[in-house]
Amino acid sequence: MTEDDSKLIEQFEGKIRKLVDLYDTVKCSNSELRSQLEAKDEEIRQLKEELANQQESYQNLKRSKVLEVSGHDIDDTKRRVSGLVREIDHCIKLLNV
Repeated sequence: MTEDDSKLIEQFEGKIRKLVDLYDTVKCSNSELRSQLEAKDEEIRQLKEELANQQESYQNLKRSKVLEVSGHDIDDTKRRVSGLVREIDHCIKLLNV
């Protein structure tokens, strides 16, 4: 083996070491990113659950407001209650199918 060959092999080994170091760095970074992604996925799941709960609470609040009765709009409230009863009947029919 000549001196040029030895230098080429040393350069090649140096580049391989550098490549392995870069691989380890990228592997570590990838692991950190996966952990962050899992944390974000969990956060998204929790926020979706909270959103669903808030939407349900809002719907319940809207329904309770529909049933509020004041002295001058009793007829309107009766119409709303009748509409709710029809909607409930329709839902029951759909469940029975």
